[in-house]
Amino acid sequence: MNIALISCGRSDYSIYLPLMKKLKADSNFNLDIIAFGTHVSRFYDRTVNKFYQDGFDVSYEVESIVLGDSSEAISSSMGLTIVKFSSIWAKENYDLIIVLGDRYEMFSAIAASVPFNIPVAHLHGGETTLGAIDDKFRHCITSMSKFHFVTTESHKKRVAEILGHSQHVHNVGAPALDNLNEIEFLTKEEFQKEWGIDLNKPTVLTTFHPETVALEKNEEYIKEFIKAIDQIDKQFVITLPNNDTMGTLIRDYLKEYGASHPNKCHLVEVLGTVGYYSCMKHCEYLLGNSSSGIIEAASFKKYVINVGDRQKGRDAGENVIHVEADHNDIIETARRIDKLPEFTGENIYGDGTATKKIVKILKQA
Repeated sequence: MNIALISCGRSDYSIYLPLMKKLKADSNFNLDIIAFGTHVSRFYDRTVNKFYQDGFDVSYEVESIVLGDSSEAISSSMGLTIVKFSSIWAKENYDLIIVLGDRYEMFSAIAASVPFNIPVAHLHGGETTLGAIDDKFRHCITSMSKFHFVTTESHKKRVAEILGHSQHVHNVGAPALDNLNEIEFLTKEEFQKEWGIDLNKPTVLTTFHPETVALEKNEEYIKEFIKAIDQIDKQFVITLPNNDTMGTLIRDYLKEYGASHPNKCHLVEVLGTVGYYSCMKHCEYLLGNSSSGIIEAASFKKYVINVGDRQKGRDAGENVIHVEADHNDIIETARRIDKLPEFTGENIYGDGTATKKIVKILKQA
C-alpha cells in the first residue's frame, strides 16, 4: 500500500512519530512523508529536520506559508497549499493519505485531493475546540475521509453523526500516548545540559496559543496570562505558539516579558518530542491552552490549568481544571493545585496502543 502521510508542523510530529515508525518497519506499506507549513519555515526553526534526525526520508518539502498572521495571510496560505498539493496528487499514485486533526493547512491539502478520489485516513476527528476555527476544518476533513481513527467513544459518536453512519469509524485512543511507552526520558540533569534550564526548580510547562474565533480578545487574554505568570512564584518553560491568526502578537508579548525576566521565563521554539515530554514529566503542572495538556498530561499524572476557550468542548479528564483568561482565576487555581493531592486517575485518551490498532485496521482495509 502506497501511503502519503502529511505533516504541517511541530504540533503533529510527536503524534505521528509512533505511527511512522510502525509503517516504516512494515513491508506491507510504502510510506511517503510530505512536510509543509511551518515545518519548512526558517522562522519556525525548520522543524522538518526532526524527520531526518529520527531516520525518516521526506519525499516532499512544500513551501506554502505566506508570511504574516492576518486573516488574509492565512487565507492566502490555504489557497497556495491547495495549488501545490494538487500537483503532488496529480503526479503520485497513492492508495491512502493519512491526515491529522484540524489545521487549516491540513484541510487545504486534503481538499486538493478530493477530485483525485484518493482515500483518506483521518486521525483525531470528532473533537471540539470552541475557541478556534479548527472545528470547521476538522469536521470538513472528516466528511472528506474514508477511515476515521478517533480518540474517545464520544468523539466516535460525533464522527458518526457528521457522516450519517459509523462505517470505518474506530476508537483507537490517542497515538501520541504510544510515545510514552517507547521514548527514553531525559533526567533533570540531561535536560539542563541540553536546554540550559534547571528543572530542579519548581517548574510550570506552558503553551499559550491565540484564540482564532474571538480575535479581538487575544491582546486582553495574553496580558491577563502574563499578569498571572508574573505573580506565580515558579519557573516557566514556555513553548511559543503555532502559526495561527494573531500568533505573532502572542509571541511578541511573551518574548518581551521573557526578555525582562530571564531567570523566571525560558522561551523555546521547539523542545522536540523527547525534550517536551521530559519537561512534562519533571514539571509541577501545565498551564495554557495546548491540546497536550488535555491529552497527554494525565499519563504523567499532572494537573493542567486550561485557560480560555481554545480547547473548550474537547473531552478532558479530571486532572484538567478549566479557567477563564483572567489573572485572578489563574492565580487562584495555581494556588489550589499546590495544595491538591497527587493526581492518580487514568488517561481517558487510551493506554498507548493506538498505532498498533491503526496498522492492523489498515492491513485489513
